[in-house]
Amino acid sequence: MHHPRWALGVALAGALCCGTLAQDEDKEVERLFGAAIHGRVVIRSQAANRLVALGALGEARILQELSEEGLGLAAMGPPIIEAIGLCQSAELRAALWPALVDGDFPWRPSVARALAEKPRASETSGFAEHLTDPLAEVRAAMVKGFGGTQGDLDGLNTMLRDEDDRVRRAAALALLDRGQGRALWFLIEELKREDKFFERPTGMSARIMVSRALSKRGVDLGAYDSRLASTIKVNAEALQKLIQAQEGERPPMESWQIASGPVLGERIGLELRSCRAGEFFLRWTDTDQLLVGQGNAAVVTLPPGTTQRLVQDLTRGYDNLEGRRFFGAAGCDMEQVLLRRTPQAPSETLVIAKGPAFVPDLRPAPLTNAYGPLIATLPDQKSSDPRLHNLRSRAIAALAVLGGPLP
Repeated sequence: MHHPRWALGVALAGALCCGTLAQDEDKEVERLFGAAIHGRVVIRSQAANRLVALGALGEARILQELSEEGLGLAAMGPPIIEAIGLCQSAELRAALWPALVDGDFPWRPSVARALAEKPRASETSGFAEHLTDPLAEVRAAMVKGFGGTQGDLDGLNTMLRDEDDRVRRAAALALLDRGQGRALWFLIEELKREDKFFERPTGMSARIMVSRALSKRGVDLGAYDSRLASTIKVNAEALQKLIQAQEGERPPMESWQIASGPVLGERIGLELRSCRAGEFFLRWTDTDQLLVGQGNAAVVTLPPGTTQRLVQDLTRGYDNLEGRRFFGAAGCDMEQVLLRRTPQAPSETLVIAKGPAFVPDLRPAPLTNAYGPLIATLPDQKSSDPRLHNLRSRAIAALAVLGGPLP
């Protein structure tokens, strides 16, 4: 049978069109993949989400890099790792759990958030296993996933006592989603926070996150404005109405679960984030107090003159670095040091970050030497306050993992 010439032309044009479309799709996949890894930081997450939104094409491109010849999961970075949480591919999801278990994997919080984005009912035990993870960001994501898979209420209630505010917020919201109105009392405390960590507005950040989460769940906050102080009239009145609307009495709370105000006189800050050894938020004040944790911090009274001597030691360490303030490469592990040379001065920040590649003795010697007197002020006894329990030993272990062991 002979085809008319016009029919052959249509068929040829159709084939060319399909080939062009396929080429265009391939180019778009490569463009988005490249942008998600190498693009400007501000566009990487958007590019990764658009890549997985392409469906099977985008997922196949990521799977290609998980082969023996590929980049591997760690090299693709947090934006693509977190976007995997939106994928349908069981093979991609299966690559996440081993990475979460691997203490040396550089992006464990991103893996945890990916797993918690669309939790599977079959994964409840996996989420439960990591509720005690040393890293608070991982615990918070595991709480979200555990609650999303209908994990038991006792487990979620236990997480309300976590020392970290991010974990407590996740637990309270998960309980609220399960009809446990009592959890709202703990979120009301978050709406009352006024604390800071040096210039970082930790209290306002908590207020914004909680108010958005509650509004999304239909909780009436009235005229409450999270960007304004909780003590101003309009916010105080809105909070009072919210409290009056609660059924039952306010449950007993530990000190770290209660809102606090700003701290005056911060001179030295040390923030440690280790995927294997946990997180620590330490501050030394003009009034010779050691503050441990964010929010309503635990307070340790130091001998008179301690902070001034520590400031002098750390100032010498800073000056010996010849202006350099960043060491290493971005990763899950980080030391951040803050120093106010005088009470009125802005804080000077120094960062040591441990990326995917191992770097021995990452911390410069002048800073390591300055750490000794700082760490010596930490208590190292058993304590009912989880923030203070064997604090010095735990901080030393974290520092060894991060920038190298102390002398």
